[in-house]
Amino acid sequence: MAVTSQNAPVGRRPQPPARRQIQSWQEAEHNAAAWMRHWGYGDARAQPGGSDGGVDVRSRRALGQVKYQGAAVGRPELQRLFGARGRAMDKDLLFFTGSSYAGTAVEYAAENGIALFVYGLDGSMKAVNAPARRIATAPAPAPASTPAPTPPAAPAAAPPAPPRESRPGTGRIVLGLVLTVVALFIPGSESFDPRPNRTLVTLLLLVVPGILIVSGIREKSRRRYWPTGLGLVLLDLPAAWVGNARLWRGDTADILVPSTLTVLALTAATLLLRWNSRGSSEPAARSLA
Repeated sequence: MAVTSQNAPVGRRPQPPARRQIQSWQEAEHNAAAWMRHWGYGDARAQPGGSDGGVDVRSRRALGQVKYQGAAVGRPELQRLFGARGRAMDKDLLFFTGSSYAGTAVEYAAENGIALFVYGLDGSMKAVNAPARRIATAPAPAPASTPAPTPPAAPAAAPPAPPRESRPGTGRIVLGLVLTVVALFIPGSESFDPRPNRTLVTLLLLVVPGILIVSGIREKSRRRYWPTGLGLVLLDLPAAWVGNARLWRGDTADILVPSTLTVLALTAATLLLRWNSRGSSEPAARSLA
């Protein structure tokens, strides 16, 4: 009795690539391409030699970079791979190394969805972070088969449109525009006596909104930013206090309040900026475990 497609196993992966000794960077790239084809990127091909712009293996759906080195991979190498993708945001990014990854590299990969792998000198492959494990364990596509003829079905209702996601950086652009309006109108209010003059105080107050708007326009990833944004806003408050001559007139008690608030705002802003730039080491430790 013939075995039909209904009885055939569906979604079963073929055997992993045959083991090979990795003794050069060319062999490391071909090994990575073989594993990518095994994971479903059927047209993955290594590109040894030439200017690759940070890409060693190319596929219609993915880009891969391979490092044949003893030192740990750092964040700059992952940034070059992310930049090589350009506007093709639908392509997966895979990074392969025979050594290890620095904590900053693991954190950057988690923020930007880059799959990290470590290969052995025998050609074996190990997934390091969550994106890599998703790729390595995803079921293979079902084998092609000729379906039995079915009667025409009634037209299905159109699926609902997917919700529109806001553009990365929109929040800081809006915050920058709000602070721009404040910077243009506050120095001219009755309670504000600009020091030394309104033009210089206005330009001083426009520095932080300008940084927020420019960074929001250039942002492409959805990494955490709110501590930096809050720190910049806190830096804008001392600028307003220093530029208002009215706060510097009167006795010691009148000056003590804005001076204390200025010191607190600067301290909080410094702590927030340092915390966001350093990031938490716990996610990196969990990914390397």
